Amino acid sequence: MGDSVHIAFFTDFHPATLGGVQTAMRSLCDSLRGLGHRVTVFCPPAPGSPADDADTVVLAAVPTLKMSNGLPVVLPTRANLRRVDAAFTERGTVDIVHALTTYGCGISGLRAARRHGIPVVQTMQSRDDAMIEKYAPAPYPAALTMRLLHGWFVPLRHQPKYDGDSRVARLAWRPLIAQAQAADRVIVPTRHFARRLAARGVDRPVHVVSNGIDDALLDRLRTTTETATSTGTPLRALWCGRLSAEKRPLEAIAVAGLVEDCTLDIYGSGPLADRTRAAVTAARLGDRVRLRGEVTQAECLRAMREHDLLLLTSDCDTQGMVLLEALAMGLPIVYCDPELSETVPDAGGIRAADPSVAAFAAVLRDLARDRSRLPALRAGLAAHADEPRQSRHVAQILSVYADALTRAEGPLGHGAR
Repeated sequence: MGDSVHIAFFTDFHPATLGGVQTAMRSLCDSLRGLGHRVTVFCPPAPGSPADDADTVVLAAVPTLKMSNGLPVVLPTRANLRRVDAAFTERGTVDIVHALTTYGCGISGLRAARRHGIPVVQTMQSRDDAMIEKYAPAPYPAALTMRLLHGWFVPLRHQPKYDGDSRVARLAWRPLIAQAQAADRVIVPTRHFARRLAARGVDRPVHVVSNGIDDALLDRLRTTTETATSTGTPLRALWCGRLSAEKRPLEAIAVAGLVEDCTLDIYGSGPLADRTRAAVTAARLGDRVRLRGEVTQAECLRAMREHDLLLLTSDCDTQGMVLLEALAMGLPIVYCDPELSETVPDAGGIRAADPSVAAFAAVLRDLARDRSRLPALRAGLAAHADEPRQSRHVAQILSVYADALTRAEGPLGHGAR
């Protein structure tokens, strides 16, 4: 794509908040802007009300509602639609709407695009079916509420295929399928998620494009930090992510409790912060499990140079930004989800037999006893270290934009209310 374009990102996560989606979005924004394109981000307010830059448009959140991760909820109300329309008018022509989520802001982006005749690219990377079914306090009401709310604004083109899905999973899949079907082009980070969408009847053009990490950040850290080796010290495990149920930080603490010759550094914050602290105290692990709090991406990447492995306890990620960060920094990965094997090189990670605490502990005990495996795992990652670079993926994103601009079909323009 040779000409500069104006892209409107719609996301239900403010760029200043913690999370893999936000990190990937910031990297993509910076890369697109560095190539001369304009990017305007439409999003909810951030907790603490940090100052927004000129390229961020904050939509009004519902005061009494919070998402499961504690972040504000935006609904596609008339007031928010007017705010979007005003921003489109004030900021000049918007060429592409790129929705990064399927909740209120993502729906707002879709509806705005249909009103203005703009092509829509939809990124899908949330395993809502697994997260709700496994970790929502009340899975059926949660899935039903999401299905009804989303269905009010985005109709289905045809009945999805739900072979083998549970009642809760069917409800949770419905918004994802409808949002994908309403777009002109769909982007997913992995082939396994593309297969899941296709199996449920999504027939829009689906492009597999990995998330990426800022090239300049990687170059700076690789030249200023060296990989530390652990000899005669406990095995050093790192856990990084949002402290929420689906990421399973409490299970990570339990794993550390079963492996005596091991320390665990936990980076992140979130709704389970108090329970995480209480779990460390209750298990009397304060000398081996350290809670580092929320850190920048650079601090997380730097910490990866100082540890022996990434403990990735989540069992419902589509890809996982922390996985890409470990890959880029040469940090061996211990994980449990078979579908993540698409991203984790065979020689650079170890998959636990199952998601249980006992299975993870068995892997860490083996590594603690035999440290000779760690250099081999690092060597197995070396050939893949540049794969997460954002520069390797931005051309694919621009190709999707160009395709949407030249061949947009607008299948559901009649569906916006």
